[in-house]
Amino acid sequence: MKIIQLMSVVIAVGILAGCALTPEQEAERAAKRLKAEQALQVSLAKQCDVATAELMQAKFNPPLEPLSAKQQAEFDKQYVEKVNAPVFQACYKLAWQNYQAQQELDRLQCYYDDDFRFFGFRRFCHLCW
Repeated sequence: MKIIQLMSVVIAVGILAGCALTPEQEAERAAKRLKAEQALQVSLAKQCDVATAELMQAKFNPPLEPLSAKQQAEFDKQYVEKVNAPVFQACYKLAWQNYQAQQELDRLQCYYDDDFRFFGFRRFCHLCW
């Protein structure tokens, strides 16, 4: 009896170990998540000010050739000026709140549009999971 219990524990641990992510996979997922967050920030900024969004894009994706110290200082000054402008901050905050509300609406719509929810089945919807 103990052998069966031990074997079931070993099998369970083996299955769980097979699902674990390697450090490389974790790093890849983190990099993808960061790129997606940055893309979202740029798209929200575009709703408010295209020039600021372009500066944000340049900040997230620096050029292959590094800028000189003077050019980098000028870029940083312009970036901070544009991003910290009160009008841009207020607009960006509204865009972020709108994005969050839309995500919640999409999730709720997915849940309530599910035709099979009354029969115990769930149709696959990426927003519900």
